[in-house]
Amino acid sequence: MIADPAGQHFLFWIMFVISLIFSSLVFLNFIIAEVTNSYNTVNENIQSLIYKERAELIKEAEDIMFNTTKKDKSLFPKFIIIREKDN
Repeated sequence: MIADPAGQHFLFWIMFVISLIFSSLVFLNFIIAEVTNSYNTVNENIQSLIYKERAELIKEAEDIMFNTTKKDKSLFPKFIIIREKDN
């Protein structure tokens, strides 16, 4: 019995397209899961990251000011006073 080559060719392309779509969906699901995980990690630590960036900017500004003012102690107090408004 001779198999129909045109039917086998058609079946191959149908299976190839189905497997391509399925593997693409699995891969995209993995990418979405990783992006969501990264977003949740950053969202949990956002306040500490903001304070860290502010501290680095303050240090950079003080380093620039320190080089220009030549150790003027009145410009660099020993304590930082933080005030917050009550709601």
